[in-house]
Amino acid sequence: MADSTMSDADKIRMKRLAKLGGPSTSNNTTPAAGASSGDASAPKDATSPPAQKAETPSSTTQNPFSQLGMSDGQADQQEKKTAPQIKVSPRQASPAKRERDGSEKPRAKPTESLETWQDRNLRQIFRLTLKPDESRDISGHELVFLASTREDLVDNKAAIQLNTEVLEGAITEAASQAPGGKPFEYLLGCFKRVSRAIRGTKFSGPEDPKHDVLRETRRLCMSYCVFAITMPEMFGEHVPTSNPLVDHLLADPECDLGICTDFLTEASSRFEEDDTIKEAIVGAAEELSRQLSQKNMLQDYQNYVRGLRNLLRFPKIVDAVTESPMWTPEGVEPQDIETKTLLGPFFRLSPMQSEVSQSYFSAPKTRDRTFIKNAQDAVRMSLRTHQTELFQMSDTVVRAGPKQRERILNWFALCVNKNHKKRAMRVDYKTVSSDGFMVNVTSVLDQLCEPFMDARFSKVDRIDPNYLKRDPRVDVSDETKINADQKAADEFYSSNKAEGTSNFISEVFFLTVAAHHYGTEAAQTRMGSMKKSAQRMEKDLEQFESERHKFVNDPRYLARFEEHASRIKKQIDSMWSTIHATNGVLLDDLAQARSMQFMRYVIVWLLRLAAGQNLPAEPLRIPLSDEEPEIFKVLPEYFLEGITDNFKFITGNIPWILTPQQCEEIVQICITFLRHSEYVKNPGVKSGLVTILYYGCQHFGNRPKGVLGDLLMGSEFANKHLLHALMKFYIEAESTGTHTQFFDKFTIRYEIFQVIKCIWPNTLYRDNLAKEARVNTDFFVQFVNMLVNDVTFVLDESLSAFVKIHDLTQEVNSEAFMSTLSDEQKKEKTDQLEDEKGRAKSYMGLTRETMEMLILFSESLADSFTMPEIVTRLADMLDYNLETMVGPKSANLKVENMQEYGFNPGALLSDIMSVYCNLSGKDNFIHAIARDQRSYKAANFTQAARIMNKRRLKSPGEIRTWETLGQKVAEAKAAEEEEEQDLGEPPDEFVDPLMADLMNDPVILPTSKAVMDRSTIRSHLLSDPTDPFNRMPLKIEQVIADTELKGKIEAWKAERKAARKAEKEGKMDTSEG
Repeated sequence: MADSTMSDADKIRMKRLAKLGGPSTSNNTTPAAGASSGDASAPKDATSPPAQKAETPSSTTQNPFSQLGMSDGQADQQEKKTAPQIKVSPRQASPAKRERDGSEKPRAKPTESLETWQDRNLRQIFRLTLKPDESRDISGHELVFLASTREDLVDNKAAIQLNTEVLEGAITEAASQAPGGKPFEYLLGCFKRVSRAIRGTKFSGPEDPKHDVLRETRRLCMSYCVFAITMPEMFGEHVPTSNPLVDHLLADPECDLGICTDFLTEASSRFEEDDTIKEAIVGAAEELSRQLSQKNMLQDYQNYVRGLRNLLRFPKIVDAVTESPMWTPEGVEPQDIETKTLLGPFFRLSPMQSEVSQSYFSAPKTRDRTFIKNAQDAVRMSLRTHQTELFQMSDTVVRAGPKQRERILNWFALCVNKNHKKRAMRVDYKTVSSDGFMVNVTSVLDQLCEPFMDARFSKVDRIDPNYLKRDPRVDVSDETKINADQKAADEFYSSNKAEGTSNFISEVFFLTVAAHHYGTEAAQTRMGSMKKSAQRMEKDLEQFESERHKFVNDPRYLARFEEHASRIKKQIDSMWSTIHATNGVLLDDLAQARSMQFMRYVIVWLLRLAAGQNLPAEPLRIPLSDEEPEIFKVLPEYFLEGITDNFKFITGNIPWILTPQQCEEIVQICITFLRHSEYVKNPGVKSGLVTILYYGCQHFGNRPKGVLGDLLMGSEFANKHLLHALMKFYIEAESTGTHTQFFDKFTIRYEIFQVIKCIWPNTLYRDNLAKEARVNTDFFVQFVNMLVNDVTFVLDESLSAFVKIHDLTQEVNSEAFMSTLSDEQKKEKTDQLEDEKGRAKSYMGLTRETMEMLILFSESLADSFTMPEIVTRLADMLDYNLETMVGPKSANLKVENMQEYGFNPGALLSDIMSVYCNLSGKDNFIHAIARDQRSYKAANFTQAARIMNKRRLKSPGEIRTWETLGQKVAEAKAAEEEEEQDLGEPPDEFVDPLMADLMNDPVILPTSKAVMDRSTIRSHLLSDPTDPFNRMPLKIEQVIADTELKGKIEAWKAERKAARKAEKEGKMDTSEG
């Protein structure tokens, strides 16, 4: 045979013979039968085993030619011919035939025919045998004997070998005998082995026929795997009741029972030609989902997640799965989304599920903080891993193609649109999706937003403001809008339809904002309400347990009592377990940092929309336009509410995760919408902005001014606008429109006080405040009026509470008095005393803060505090409280354990005196004190100075200022009395109808036509913008100056003074005469 036609194996053999000294020959020596099966040489001799002589080593010296595949005779003949010419040594010294460590290299294996190779490999792949006495292979694997296939081969007088022509029948026969009656499990193992064979076989080239054999084998394997799934009855009577793919998807893909990448690649490639395999895989995904819906995080859920993830790695499978009727079933109820949609059970898994939380936080009332913290850390780690896997699955679907992306966006939209009731005033949690499910949805959407949320906001302009005008996925039809009623919003969206389609960035941005509202924010709200419920139940249980003694002597009722008490305790434990789990989930640094990054984009996008400025490329400029953009007004309120809720939670719990950039943006949005509070309708949202600033100024770690305090001190934007913004909302908080507005306003104002105290050391704030006060007088007078009102109220409530505590304590401690009361009356007295103590504690805290603010502002805004409409009420209030503190009845303020209430009479007196001293240089203030006929007493000034000197609570300079003020007031008082005596009783038409004082600047009210002094109506309108006589709306600009009456008053005063003067002079003449 020519050298060009000689096989590689033949060439190697000839080279070795030449090297050994043998004659070169072109004859191709065929391997002995020992290299192949004995069945091949004698097909009819079915029982004789194959001869293996050439492969059996000699017991003495090994013949080297036997290793080359020669027969013994050929080897002997060759030895005789070459014996004189060569010297055979038992070990070859050639380096080419030895390993580096000196060991002998293995000899080349004898070649085998394609038929033999095919038979051997097919037997190994399918673990079959055609020999009835062979039960296991060399590795110990159990073999399946194919009796029918062997019989067919014998009948056809064919070699007793397997090949691709008989393989289909062999597969059918083998699968019918599959161990355990599981044909698919058997065929899956065969498929994996043939796939490994394809990867592991060294082919001579692309045309190597072995390629075709193995590819055809794998094709048949896959076809019969499909039959085992879709038509299991063809393999016998053992028909599985469920999709056999499911169990194998749950197994590790790398093990023999797991669904591997090769299998899914081959299966997905057949989707176009065979719908049954597509249906089988989709059915398996659906069954995975259904089974997982019955499990929680305490069970083996990871295999289900891995199984679905493996399926979703293939775009064709993604397309098929997302077309499933179970993907977004029509008419699904909110509470069923997490169990009846395909993705629902995967997103449902959470430590916030009742069974899981009770396992992590068992007996929560008995656990210390370390245990709770460690359990929360474990909760966070488990959920963080799971949420990452959920994101990877979702991201795979998004990247699979446009259609698949649309379908998963539809599923996310279903989750948020169906759960609007999660933010209702009263939520029935049986009719909405669980908090754990919605938190996972929110987390995944946050991660889907990360690719476009770069630090430079380069893609913020891709978020389309017209998204909601283009038939959006997100349903906002019944959502409260930022500053528009439902009718106006409906008209705007219906009459201004936008053209085109929305991009993916806009879609996922609006979905994520909605998910935050119904997900993490709803969970925060529920956790807060659950804490209150648990605490209330604990009080009820305590009261219930106090009744135990009534049932001790009756076993029947005692058993019922114990049962009821045990049920309450279990409910309390369950609630605290859920609270701890929810808190652990929500305090995940990584998840919240990702959430804050998203909220940065929401903030900048909202400010761009409201201000109409190119943020953040250019700095924000306020004031904003008087005309609010319509597209901003009709946005859902939860855009702003989400910002306030998220940052309130972060600044109040884990402020250290906030970055400087995030702090700067949150300060900007807080100041902007507090300064322009008319842009936002809901006072609760605006109060949330104050709360963010308040929490941001609280001390934590080594930051005494909190996470925002230093920024507020140094920010040019804050220096210019923060104080005005806070003062404006301080005024607006007087009426929040809620049934709790009276208490809300004090909470809001308390938080405003804390922020102001934090920034007050910066003189820039005070300088800007003084400048603005001279320009915007009305605004500052209105602020001062509210501050004076608050001080008046809290001082009165606090001091009156101490008087009542003093009196009630004396009564309760008096045995003589208590003996005259019944048991019910005694309990009533005791309860009343406790109520007053609680009231005193609450109001005393507010008193300290409001007095501190009054001192700060009266020092900087003395002119505003001494305006005619303010000064009289302020002086009357200060005189009244000074009388209470140092007058004859001051002893009634003495109570036991004053420190328990935070009550320090000396410090409070010092604060009141500081306000006096701050305004002591204003004549209006001095005359207002002098005109106070109810509470002013010169002796009070003297007594206060004595107390300050005795306790050393004021410096000598402050004492001198106080005494000087007392002298000025006394002089003014004498002058006032003299003037009043000179004027006498004024005519009724000159007297103010509300204050009963002589009017100085009379005005006519436009609707009631009543006449009042201008200062009186201005003071009234500061608190109530209506005509006091008919309650019609009224502004100070609408009053009409009564110049005629003013002239009459001036003439009357001049006449009375002249008459009085003449009378005095006449008396003096008479006395001299």
